[in-house]
Amino acid sequence: MKDSVSISDRLKQVRLERGVSVADLAERSGVSQPHIWQIESGRRKNPGGTTLQKLAGALGVGVEELLSGPKELLDEDVQELSESLREFIKKRGKTLGIRKEDVRMLKHISYRGRRPENIQDWELIFVFLQRMLST
Repeated sequence: MKDSVSISDRLKQVRLERGVSVADLAERSGVSQPHIWQIESGRRKNPGGTTLQKLAGALGVGVEELLSGPKELLDEDVQELSESLREFIKKRGKTLGIRKEDVRMLKHISYRGRRPENIQDWELIFVFLQRMLST
């Protein structure tokens, strides 16, 4: 049985994973800083759907991820991946919040005909793409 994670904890976790300050999130989402602080502190336990959509969009995740966390990657999701990408997902996947959609994108990444060869290269690429796609 999974531990239940509150919206306040999940919002803060996703925001911090992406290196976004409350001020940046407020600017990107159009939700005020005090409102975000109230959600993250648990004072506002049930933010509205529109607010959740704005926050999720600004963080580059789906609303369902703020409500329940990222979808778990299954063994079959990573079977056909290169060894270095599999290791990256295994070692850093949960920490970075890598989703199935991210794996589908990463497995097609190459630069000048070469694929990343180690965990550090995969992380650099993932973090770069995550940052570029969240702006």
